[in-house]
Amino acid sequence: MEVGQSAANALYQQATGGTFRMEADAARRCAEVYTRFVETTLDPQIDRSQRLHKLEGFGGFESAKQLQDGFSGKAVKMTDAFTGMKEAAQKMAAAYLRAGQLVEEADAMFAQSITTAESEVQS
Repeated sequence: MEVGQSAANALYQQATGGTFRMEADAARRCAEVYTRFVETTLDPQIDRSQRLHKLEGFGGFESAKQLQDGFSGKAVKMTDAFTGMKEAAQKMAAAYLRAGQLVEEADAMFAQSITTAESEVQS
């Protein structure tokens, strides 16, 4: 699900192309905001939404099964949205790190965003 990835990709491209630059300390602080957002908000929400993929207790009627399946489907879409946001946040962090010429840290963060994207495709 596209949730900010295009903006994150554009900023990352500007940073790698040299049109977006920052001082290293400022870049690191900006990247930390996105990293903290992932760790404190998105990861817990992803965990919670994944637990809702398999709902039970709606009863045996066909209408109850349809309701259960509907809510489970919404939970899957919610997880996809949160995962897309996580990928975008990681790419934004990587873009800021790259803009601050913190290449090794930027590459590691960008690799994390790829892993996040791959996990979204597999789910």
